[in-house]
Amino acid sequence: MPDPRSTRPSPRSTRPANRPSRRHEILTAAIELLAVQPPDQIAVSDIAAQAGMTPAAFYYHFASKDEILDEIIAEFAGDWSRLVGGLLPELTHPEDLIDFIDDILTWVDDHPRVATVYFVTSIGATSTGEALRKKTRDDLSKRAAKSFLVMNPAKDRIDSAVAGLGLITLLEVISRARLELDPSYRTLGPMRFRASAATLAEHLVK
Repeated sequence: MPDPRSTRPSPRSTRPANRPSRRHEILTAAIELLAVQPPDQIAVSDIAAQAGMTPAAFYYHFASKDEILDEIIAEFAGDWSRLVGGLLPELTHPEDLIDFIDDILTWVDDHPRVATVYFVTSIGATSTGEALRKKTRDDLSKRAAKSFLVMNPAKDRIDSAVAGLGLITLLEVISRARLELDPSYRTLGPMRFRASAATLAEHLVK
């Protein structure tokens, strides 16, 4: 009589492994292209070619170009929130803003491609991306407002809320200026640009 165990399915470990995900390769390729061109000038076929695959392989992982763009924005927004949110509690005196601005711009310098996608090329590209950007700005603004109350206890909550939004908006503006090498950055140079940004931030404390 045949051994009934011989009719059982093979253990999972002996079956062929599932095709490995190439999402990371696609995301990297998309960031490289989006860092130098706006989304409307890039096709799915361009991203697929940059990643060394076919458009069909792209669609195996992502439904559309907008989906991959929104994922890039969401991942960066999370990293940005952790960076800025982690530094805000260290602001106890106005002078702390000098190191704060320096740390932020150094981090942007270390992540130029994806930061360019977030702060420059993807602006207005998708409604989901804009909603993520607004939520990130609003959340950080509230946390920044608390830091302003610590730095200047005499400041009322409304002024602190306005200053909080002002600081987070300033971070976005100087990051964009740095990444685009706009005239203010080129004229001042890296060190003076950072010092000027810190001075603007200090004015928000008053």
